[in-house]
Order: sequence, then structure tokens, then C-alpha cells
Amino acid sequence: MTPAPTGRTGDGYPGRGVPPRPDRPQGPPRSRDVPRPRPPQDPRQGPPAEPTPWDDYSNPQAPQAAQAPQYPQRPQARDPRGGQQRDPRDPRDPGRPRAPRDPRDPSQQPRPDLQQGGYPQPGYPPQAGRPQAGYAQQPPSYQQSPSFQRVDRATQEMRTAEETHVPRGTRRRVPQNPEDLRPAGVPGPRPQPNGYSQGPDQDEFSSSFQEGYAGYDGDDGPETDDPDALDGERGGRGRRRAGSRRKDRLSPAQRRRRKTIFRSVAAVLAVFVFMTSYSLYGALSAPGNMSNQARVAEWARGHGMGWAVTWMENQQYQNNKPKTGGNLSPQQLADLAPPSATPTLAKNEHVLPPMKPFVPNPAPGEGDWSPAVVVNGVPVIQTAKLRSDPQHLEYLSAVSWMDQKHASFVLHPGSQQPGTAGYNQTDHLAGDQLKNLIATWNGAFLLNPNDAHGGFYLNGKTYGTLVPGQASEVFYKDGTMNVGSWNSGPGLQMDPNVVGVRQNLQLLVDNGQVNPSVDSDDKKLWGVTVKNAYFVWRSGIGVTADGNVVYAIGPALSVRTLAELLQRAGAVRGMELDINQEWVSYMTYAANPNGTGDPTSTKLLDFARTGQRYFSTEERDFVAVYSR
Repeated sequence: MTPAPTGRTGDGYPGRGVPPRPDRPQGPPRSRDVPRPRPPQDPRQGPPAEPTPWDDYSNPQAPQAAQAPQYPQRPQARDPRGGQQRDPRDPRDPGRPRAPRDPRDPSQQPRPDLQQGGYPQPGYPPQAGRPQAGYAQQPPSYQQSPSFQRVDRATQEMRTAEETHVPRGTRRRVPQNPEDLRPAGVPGPRPQPNGYSQGPDQDEFSSSFQEGYAGYDGDDGPETDDPDALDGERGGRGRRRAGSRRKDRLSPAQRRRRKTIFRSVAAVLAVFVFMTSYSLYGALSAPGNMSNQARVAEWARGHGMGWAVTWMENQQYQNNKPKTGGNLSPQQLADLAPPSATPTLAKNEHVLPPMKPFVPNPAPGEGDWSPAVVVNGVPVIQTAKLRSDPQHLEYLSAVSWMDQKHASFVLHPGSQQPGTAGYNQTDHLAGDQLKNLIATWNGAFLLNPNDAHGGFYLNGKTYGTLVPGQASEVFYKDGTMNVGSWNSGPGLQMDPNVVGVRQNLQLLVDNGQVNPSVDSDDKKLWGVTVKNAYFVWRSGIGVTADGNVVYAIGPALSVRTLAELLQRAGAVRGMELDINQEWVSYMTYAANPNGTGDPTSTKLLDFARTGQRYFSTEERDFVAVYSR
């Protein structure tokens, strides 16, 4: 469309229908014999040039100098309209300061063929398209002004408010520049990124009009005509990510579909959070004496997150490794000393010979056995304490020896591992089960998930599957027990005398020799637990050559040192039980002197669980020892 008269253009030519103003330069003269005032000199161009005969305003017929007449200086200042008139398309505040010119723009660089005063320099060839001194100048019309052509072209590209409005649910129309539709082979100036063509007279003066409107060039303003983006630049409101669509531009169907997706995802997340919270609350509020940390770990392992628990245990070990070197504390030395009151033993009963220490300079009493439970003068249970390796000298391990001729062993299920439904034994000890109770020890790895790589059998009911070749605790009707590889021979396979089986991993000691694979981290052999080489709380059980039972426990044991400890205690077959401080425990009991209440418990070492652990609901299976 044709714009309304916009006043004067940037090159001093009067606009259409606008009379000349006496206080402004009126452009170049219409002929050579009509003098005109010199255009105002830009102070940035240095001192004004010397007057020429052409500047003799009083005498139009003044003679010319000998040299060729010079072309009048073109003003090099910014457009005088810059501070008074602005383009109505400019979306920014007119009082906003103009950005500085880009020194990399070739159109804003000084002309090497022009002197400071604006006259041609000798030695430079004349430029095509520019009038030279000494030749008659053809007076251009205002339509030939590059600035006017730019303004006219930009005005034609303006869209009215009706054209800019886009109804909801429709796509915004992108205006096409006719310059972009011109074939590549057609000569002419190529369009610039700002939408204007590079004219032949593009210089500092004519380009100043573009610089004043940063919203429509590629240097000072945003490179978009999106009003939302301009609003963000102008006031900080309406700013949004590139490529996103405003909500009010979506169709009703699109908005409904987006709401449906959002509500569906929110509902799924809400159900997931509710179910997880409900399940975790049930685990934390279940009966038992486990700590909350142990309950969360147990819950995570039971819900497919055992890998996370194992990773955290490994990280915790890396941050709290047991110290190497050092010496025993005074309290540990006191524990190694023989008891002040030694119980009287029956005739032909004696204490076991001392164990061979693992350290070169053992402390007094290290490895010596002492009676822990004496029944009718018979030392049914004897215990010994010693350091299990020559590197970790600040930690004492312990071993318990139990006489099978004077003790009986009963396997109990846990409330969660494997559960008490269908078994004739309870998940805790109470009432008559406390009578003649002399010891208890912990179970093994989890059965669900099957970290133990084995099964559980008790009084005709099997949980999981009894795997041939796996290390097994086997319990018999007569109260005795054995340790060995399942289905490896008589007594280690299912028969009417077997009332209980608890499997866990592979044998640590077999035929009196340590299993050579104890240093392997193979999960098929040793389960998904902390690495075998880590020195953590561990426990194990074994049988000696004469059929007695030995139990080993320690705070800084690897799988190898546990196997060597069982071997040193006399075990010919041995297996690993549970690990970590929350799960290992071994207590001996003595009848209450008053004859009423729970028996008095004594912990073999200072582990985390209480001495009354099995007097209330216990989550994992365990073994109770009774005197005959």
C-alpha cells in the first residue's frame, strides 16, 4: 500500500506533498548557477573546509578558481529527523537510547577515497554511480532517494491491526518479501537480513535511518517481528522459550488433549507415590526390633532395589573402612583375661586347647577358650576371642564351640523371611521355648529376593527350592544338626529324619580346606552382597571332625578371613551366614536367678542388635540352642 506523506527524507529531499522548510537544507541546487548555503558541517569531521568560489553567495556570477570546481560536501551526520520523528512501526519506547554502530558493518566504515572534508582524494579512481566534480549533476527526484525507497518499501510491508490479528487455533501468516521471490539470476541488490536492499548510495548518512529503528534491522534489535518476543524485550513480560507456542494459540481440541495427558501423568504419579508410601509405612510399622535404617534396606531389597542397597553398602564401606595396624584397647585386653570365677567342671570334662593366633605377637589370653555355658558340670558352650588377621590389629573376632552331645538345635522361621504361615515354629521365643535356652544365632541371606541362592525347608514345607550343591544347615529330629553340601551324601539329603534345611551360597570350608573361590566376586557363587574382599561384620557356621558345632563372628572379616577363622576353630565343613552389623548376632543365656522372667543374655561381641532380639517378633529366620 502507498504510505501517507512522511515529511523529509534522510538525504535532504522534500517528501511528497510537504513544502520546503526554510530552516532546513533543501537539497542540492537545481542548476549550477543557483547558489545554496553549505550544508551543516558535522563536528566529527574536523574543521570546515576552506571556502570556494562557489560559496560566494553575494555574487552569483563570481569567477571560479583555476582548479576544477569541487562538488559540495555531503553531510555525514546522522539523519536530522532521528531525534524528532520515529517510524510508527517501532514497538520500543522512543526515548530508548540508540545502540552504537557496529564497527564491523562495511556500510558504517569511513570511505578511503574521501578526505576529512568529504572531497575526492587524488590517486583514487572515481566510483561508479557517484557524481564527480567538474560534471553537470542530474538533479534526482525524491523518488530516487535510497532512504525514501527504503521507507516506502518498509511501509508497504507493514500490516494493519486486522492483518496482524490471528484467531485462536489458526496458523500465523508469514509475510513474504517480494525481493526473496526474485530468481537468483536476476541482477540487482540482494535483500539484507533486516529486510532492506543494499542501495548504491549506502553510506553513514543514509544508513542512519535504519539504525534508529532497531526493531527492523539485524544489528540493534531483535531479529523477529513476533510481538510476543518484542514485548519480552521491551518490558520483561511475555518472554518465552524459542519454539514454544502460547496457550491461547492452541485450538480447543489441542488444549483438551494437553489437559488429558497432564492429568493422566499426574494421576499415575499420584498412585505410584501413594502405593510406595503405603508399602514403606507398612514396613516401618511392622512388629520387630529392627532399626528404621535396617527396615528401609529390607523393604528395598524386597521390592527389586537390592542393587541400590548393595551400592550404598559398598559406598559406606569405602567411606568407613576398618583401620589397619594399631593395638587393642584396655577394654579388649580385659575381655581376653580369664574370668575371675571359673565354674567347676565335672570329672573328665576339660577346656579346649588354645587356638593358634593369627598375629605374630598375641596379647595375653588371645585364642584361649573359656566355658560360657556349663550344665551339670559339662561345658556345653565354650568361647574364644582373637584377632583374625595381622593387618587389622584393633578388632577382636570371636568363636563359639557347642557340644552336640549335650545340646539340641531348632530352626525358627522369621516373620518376613520366609514367613510363619504353615510352619510349626514361631518367629520369636516365649513361654516354654525359653526353658533350657542356652544360645541363639542369626540366619543367612534373604530368601526373597533369593540372595541366598537356595531354599528353606521346615517340617514338610519348602520355601523356594532346595538347590543341590549349595551349602546347607541340616536339622534332624533328634535335635542334632550338620553342615555340608546338599545332596552330597547320607544325612545331607532329604530323608524322614530331616526336619529343617537352611541353604546359603557355597561352602567356605570343605574337607578341612578353604574354598579357593573365596576371593572371587562372582555373584553366582556369593550372591549380590558387598564384595568378598571387604572387611565387614560377618558370621559363619561349621562342624568339626567329631561332630560338634562352631560359630564364628567378627567386625572386620572378609570371606577369606572368615573361612580361615572357621578352619582354625576346627571346622571341616563351614558356610557363611548373614553379614553386616544389623543382622549378625550370637547370644548365650543363663536362667534368671529368681526363676521367673526371661533368661539373662550375654552378647558374644558388641554388635548392633540387642541381647533380647529373639524375645519379640523377628523378621528373619534364626536358630535356638537348648541344653539336653
